Amino acid sequence: MKKTAVKSTSCEDLSPEAGGGGRKTQIRVKSLGDIRRFMARVLNDLDTNKITEVKARTLGYLCSVLKDVIKDSDLEARVSRLEREIENGNNRETN
Repeated sequence: MKKTAVKSTSCEDLSPEAGGGGRKTQIRVKSLGDIRRFMARVLNDLDTNKITEVKARTLGYLCSVLKDVIKDSDLEARVSRLEREIENGNNRETN
């Protein structure tokens, strides 16, 4: 099997706008709406060649993972709240 060299893309190869190199603040992605807006920006940056296809693919994958984490943490919070409500209801009935 023939091995081929893979060219590494460093941050210096990208424009300052790509992926936030010139950004003064960090990206805040806390909700599914934030992910949707961020991915729209990634799509626009890819379309205007501000970021590479590899970077866009990586950001898309990471947003997909983050989407699942947000959904799971929201569900966990809802279940915990319901468990507390049930426990509080059971305590009132026994008193």
